Amino acid sequence: MAAWTSAGSQGICIYMKPSRVGLAPPPPSHLVPYLLSRAYNGFTRAWMEHLRDHGVTMAQWQILAILSEYDGARIGQLAEMSATAQAVTSRVVDQMERDGLVERQAVPDDRRAVEVRLTARGRVTFETLLPEANALMDGAMEGIDPANAQALMDGLACIISNLAGAAAVPEHVRA
Repeated sequence: MAAWTSAGSQGICIYMKPSRVGLAPPPPSHLVPYLLSRAYNGFTRAWMEHLRDHGVTMAQWQILAILSEYDGARIGQLAEMSATAQAVTSRVVDQMERDGLVERQAVPDDRRAVEVRLTARGRVTFETLLPEANALMDGAMEGIDPANAQALMDGLACIISNLAGAAAVPEHVRA
């Protein structure tokens, strides 16, 4: 594959294009899944190296980050916010509880419900990793001005919403 470039206001971004002569580059929207995948994989690879040094998995980091903002969330809420199956989330929380990062507490007015809360160790782990996460994101976003960063976040939120809506529409209706 050959590459073509797009000169932005802050630098040059490289995209892949078919190397066969005579093929026009795909419309920009067709590159979105490819570029999202490349960005996600690059970020995940780099972040997992940091997490490994602290004995934390990516799934555990997600739960730590969510609970740092929504301490006392229930398993179903954690699963929804982390875009993970409830059974998987429950297993991750089980491991985190064994590791002393979180604790489960019964909800006084609903005996069936359980809230998940950060322990002191879980909060320290999150607060130790947060500056590293911020530094990684700052490096990843280098060269993107604030207006474009906001447009990127808005566009990604729209794609997520569109895909969630598409998944909710039965196939026979979409056809």
